[in-house]
Amino acid sequence: MIIIIIYLIISFLLDSFMSNIFPSMLNSSSFLATIYSLISLVIIYPYFENEKKYFGLAIIMGLLFDILYTSTLLFNLLLFLGAAIVIKILNKIFPINILTVNGISLIVIISYHLLAFIILGMASGISYHFILLLRIISSSILMTIIYTSISYLLFNLIFKKFNLKQIK
Repeated sequence: MIIIIIYLIISFLLDSFMSNIFPSMLNSSSFLATIYSLISLVIIYPYFENEKKYFGLAIIMGLLFDILYTSTLLFNLLLFLGAAIVIKILNKIFPINILTVNGISLIVIISYHLLAFIILGMASGISYHFILLLRIISSSILMTIIYTSISYLLFNLIFKKFNLKQIK
């Protein structure tokens, strides 16, 4: 469990670090931008036997994301919980390998951006251009695949080398 907590903390800090180093503006997005915390939820799911603990971590990550990064009370908590549910469903459908994990990561990141775009557009009454959404999604694809692949391979190596089991 310690390895997973350390990985979640690193992913959470990467969200802050990368957004400070490579800030995204409305007219340009960095290709190094993605939501590392969401990707970490995709990576750690197969290592949980107890789904209550997994969903608890997803809620905590969403709440922390709300408080520290977006200042939207409960918005990201609900999006992260929804993402965790989608991750659970997709992991039950597809076999766990590097290709499917990358696919699940992309689905989760795109769904997050799409839902945030729709909900914030409806709630704020401000009309954002669909082109902006496409620009944000397209700029995050490369780093999503890179971070997911590295994380997947690293977790496989660590869990096999130390003969670790699922978290109960």
